[in-house]
Amino acid sequence: MAAFSMPRWVGAVTMAESAGFLIPVAGFAISAITGLPVGWAWLLIVVCGAGEGALLGLGQAVALRGTSWQVPTARWVPATAVGAMIAWSLGMAPSSLVDLRVDIDFGNPLTWIVAGAGAVALLISIPSAQYVVLRNRIPHAWQWIPVNAAAWTVGLVFTFLPGPFIDESTPGITMAVAFVLAGICMAATVAVVTGLWLRSRPVLAEPALQS
Repeated sequence: MAAFSMPRWVGAVTMAESAGFLIPVAGFAISAITGLPVGWAWLLIVVCGAGEGALLGLGQAVALRGTSWQVPTARWVPATAVGAMIAWSLGMAPSSLVDLRVDIDFGNPLTWIVAGAGAVALLISIPSAQYVVLRNRIPHAWQWIPVNAAAWTVGLVFTFLPGPFIDESTPGITMAVAFVLAGICMAATVAVVTGLWLRSRPVLAEPALQS
């Protein structure tokens, strides 16, 4: 079995997540162009999120394949897709509620408690789903959850950076380039942080056969 390769992990995960991120971006574009109702737009983005998660999971599985702790692709990819669906469903909830003209009382402390809990759930959704697969393969695998939460917290910041500089008058190509670059920065951040953690982990035992 080969040793874990940081360059291979960062390269594969960055490419996979960058490509995957374009799926929800395309979903937003389709929703805007077709004028989908709020509920259908929310559902479209959630489904697109599953596509993003599947590509991310596949990239991660490929990066670990042949190493001393490869993960079973047939379980890892669906788990990541489900986690991503949950993340997007939570992430889209606030804007969807606003579009539905739901009255949200931001002066109520309970609103902030619910929002905070939702944010935490969003950040841990993907690694929690992956933990189910990872838990018997790496000592202290539960650490995968907070490590990913920290990585995504930093990485997601990049996706908000184009917002203040983009509006309805922004040329389509400029908008596309801005979000592609933001997606790449987000993906690279997550890849580097999680890769550093993986590189530091000992392996429990020989891995199961790749599914």
